[in-house]
Amino acid sequence: MNAKQLALVIAFAALAIALNAIRIPAFFWPGNFFTLSEIPVVIAFLLFGVRIGVFVGFLNLLGQLAFFLINPAYLVAYPMGFVAALLMLLGVYLACRLIGIKDKAQNWGNRKKLVYLTALSIAFRAGIMPIIDYKVFYGLLLPMFGYSIPEAYVMGLVPVFILFNLIAPLYTIPIAYTVTIQVKRSLKLQTTLLK
Repeated sequence: MNAKQLALVIAFAALAIALNAIRIPAFFWPGNFFTLSEIPVVIAFLLFGVRIGVFVGFLNLLGQLAFFLINPAYLVAYPMGFVAALLMLLGVYLACRLIGIKDKAQNWGNRKKLVYLTALSIAFRAGIMPIIDYKVFYGLLLPMFGYSIPEAYVMGLVPVFILFNLIAPLYTIPIAYTVTIQVKRSLKLQTTLLK
């Protein structure tokens, strides 16, 4: 990694860490909240590729653990958020690959690309993460804090897990994509994922 790439990683990671301070309560899941910290991660991913994007996400995780550790449950919640972001980035990556293949034959507009990016990121995050949420919540968090709750009650939370993981990409991907397109045009950058 050269000095320019390192500077970009640090700048995007610092922005992501700072955006953790903005917390929007998830009214349907008391105690949980949406943050804007994944937006710089996705922007870095789209502008500079997989390696830098994932590294920015990892540094964001370290920043969350260092500066925003409100209670011990966040020792588990923040790494789970990183896993959710990785699943979302996997959907973005596969959408970019699909767009790259299809766009050679047809000239796709930005809206169609945005729909593909958002749809695949939702499919991966909302399709896989609720299962992980359920397993971690029932198998790790409840025993860790000494709670004994019937499994049926925890199963009742699965729609909440799905809704949360569906909403997060719905605002993250469009904002990140729009900023990426504007930065790419303004700075005349050659991106690795978006052509």
